Amino acid sequence: MRIEQPTFPLSNEAFAAALRTGHGRAMQQLERHGAGGLEADVVAACLSCLTYDPQCEAERAPWLAALVKRAKLDAAVLKAIEAMAQPLSPENHPDLEQRSALLKELAAAGSNDARRLLYASLARSSDTSDVVGAEQIVALDGADGLKQVARQLGRWLQADPDFSVDDGLIAEFDESTGAEDGLAMLERAAETDADIASYLAGIRKARERQKPASPRVDLAAYTGSEIVAYVDKNPKDPCYWFRRWGAQASTEQRETVFAALLASGDAEHVKRLCRCFSKTGVPRFDGRLLRWMADADAQVQWAVVRALASITDPELRRVALHQIAEGDTAMGIALVVNNFEAGDFGLCVQRLRGIDLRRTSDADKVHLLLEELMDLCEAHPGVEALDGLLYVYEFSPCSICRRRAVKAMLGTNSAPAWVRAESAFDADPQTRALVGAAGSSSSRVVPPPGIEPGSRA
Repeated sequence: MRIEQPTFPLSNEAFAAALRTGHGRAMQQLERHGAGGLEADVVAACLSCLTYDPQCEAERAPWLAALVKRAKLDAAVLKAIEAMAQPLSPENHPDLEQRSALLKELAAAGSNDARRLLYASLARSSDTSDVVGAEQIVALDGADGLKQVARQLGRWLQADPDFSVDDGLIAEFDESTGAEDGLAMLERAAETDADIASYLAGIRKARERQKPASPRVDLAAYTGSEIVAYVDKNPKDPCYWFRRWGAQASTEQRETVFAALLASGDAEHVKRLCRCFSKTGVPRFDGRLLRWMADADAQVQWAVVRALASITDPELRRVALHQIAEGDTAMGIALVVNNFEAGDFGLCVQRLRGIDLRRTSDADKVHLLLEELMDLCEAHPGVEALDGLLYVYEFSPCSICRRRAVKAMLGTNSAPAWVRAESAFDADPQTRALVGAAGSSSSRVVPPPGIEPGSRA
C-alpha cells in the first residue's frame, strides 16, 4: 500500500480513524463538508478518550472542542456527557479526565451548561485518592475555583480518613497566576471555612508523612562481579537500574558482565544482564546471543536486541535483513539502524506493504514497529526515507511519533503539500506549531475557530 493523499469527503471509517489518531483531516472534513452523518462519531470521541498514551501525548480537549464547535454539536455533546455520569474508577479515569477537560474548554467559550457540568464532574475514586475535575475547575475559575475545589476536598478528608491530598493544585494555581499567593489566599479563607481548613490540614499532614529522600546509591561502586552476583541473589528484581550502571561502568567491569551473559543459560538472567548494555551496547558481536532472539519471552528477545543494536557487523546485518523479510520486522529494523546500506528503506517499505496496518488490532505492536522505523529514518535522514516517514505519519497510533515524522519531512523539505496542510490542524499542538513555523501550505484550508494553523492551544 502506498500512502496517498486522503480523498474528501472522508468515509465514515476514515473519519473515525482520524478521530482516533488525531489527524488533522478530521478537522478538514468538518470544514469542507460538514458533519452530516458523522455526528455520532464526534460525540463518541468526546465521551471516550481515544488517545493512545494519555500520560505522554498532549491533551485532546482543545482539539475536540474545536471539532464540536465546527460541527455545531455543543448541545449534543453536553447532553451525552450528562447522561454518561458514572463513578470514577481506574478503568474510566482517562475518559472522565477528558470529559472534564472538554467541559472546561466549552465553559471557557461561554457555555453555562458546560460550567455546571464541569463542577458536577468533580469526583474521587471510592478506593483511592484519585480525583478528576479539580485541575480544570481551577484552570477555568482561578481563585474562586481553587476555593471551591478545596472545600470539596476538605469534606472528603473529613468523611474518609484514608483519603489524602497534596499541594499540587496550589502549585498549579500559582504557576498560572505568576504569583505565589494560593496558599495565603486559602489560609485567609480557612479562618471562616472549616472545609478549606480541613483541606489545608490534610496538606500539612501529607507533608509530615513524607520521608526524606534516600541517599543516592553510588552505582559506580558496584563491580561487574557484584552485578552478576546480584542477579543470582535477587530473582524478583527486574534490575532496570542496571541500565544506569552500564552507562557509568568501566570497560573492564562491563567485560565481566558480558562474559557472564554469554555463559548464561537462564533466560531471566540474560534479560537482566542485557540491561547493563541497553545504553552502551555489548562490547562486540557474539553469535551466542542470537539464540535468545527466539525465546518465548518477548522481553528477553528485546533485551538482547537492545544490547546488540549499537553493533555494526556483517553477520548481524544478515540477521536483521532476515528478520525484516520473514521474522519480526520491528526487531530487524532495530538491528539494521547501525548496519544500514543503500536500499534498506525500500526493503522495509516493501515489507510494510504486505502488512495491513490499518486493520491490525494490536495498537502496541503497530506502535513498536513504526517507532523502530522512525528511529531508522532519523538515523539516516534524506528523501529516501520519505516512504517510511509517510508510513509512520499515516499509521502510528501515537501523535508523538507522527510529530517526529512531520519534523523529519520538514527538515529534508520532502513533506508533501497535503501533509503540511492537514498537519496544521493536527490534534497535537506541537505538530501544528512545526508546520506553522515552516510556513503554511498554499493548499491550506480556511482555519476553523479554536484551532489555528501553528497554534499551541
